[in-house]
Amino acid sequence: MIEQEIFREKREQRRIGLQIFFTNLQNNHYDFVSNNLIKELEKKVVELKSQIEIDIKVPGYMKHMKVYFLDKELYAVSEMKILYGYKHFETHLKWLLKASYSSEINERQLFRWENVEDFLTSKKISPKELSNYLELRDLRNLNNAIKHSMNILDNKTKNIKEFQNKKNLNYRDLLSFYSRVEDSSMKFIQSLSERIEKDLYEFDNERIENISDKIVTRMDTKTVDKLIKKLEAKKNN
Repeated sequence: MIEQEIFREKREQRRIGLQIFFTNLQNNHYDFVSNNLIKELEKKVVELKSQIEIDIKVPGYMKHMKVYFLDKELYAVSEMKILYGYKHFETHLKWLLKASYSSEINERQLFRWENVEDFLTSKKISPKELSNYLELRDLRNLNNAIKHSMNILDNKTKNIKEFQNKKNLNYRDLLSFYSRVEDSSMKFIQSLSERIEKDLYEFDNERIENISDKIVTRMDTKTVDKLIKKLEAKKNN
């Protein structure tokens, strides 16, 4: 009876953990810091441009230079928001998958998105059917372009909604994109945790039939009987 209670409690704890996983996602702390920094930098740009307009008869070369470098800094901070946003998503995705399928998945697999999709598909979880898949795809592609390309407008990013028909991007374009996708990671993780819960804890007749077919083809009658007795001993009353 004690052993049965232990198994029941473990099962319920793990299932509840999946149900509330997304509510325990840590906030993206960089967003708070970077948003304040962007406001400060934008304020400096406005002040400098105002001073340049007043001094129009004697153009201030140094002030123009300061505006130029502040724009570059704003662009860099905006890029970092995207890089950190995707890293934040990756961290929670890997934790969820490792916690759910600890004996089936190798952490090294998770460094390539294609491997993540293949693994989920093997569990009959279609990544494309999860919430905000397209937004996460755009975020991943832009993240990769920023990290690995000289020009972030490549074949995978040029059709992003905020970048269409543009040859060059400014920091506002990046922030506009990020504003659209920033909540996507939480929604995707929530959707995925719900599908994982079904995979691990819900068994309809068809699924039970498939499991029993696999067992019967690999075990003789005596071994099947032993398995049945073990299951009977461990199940809840």
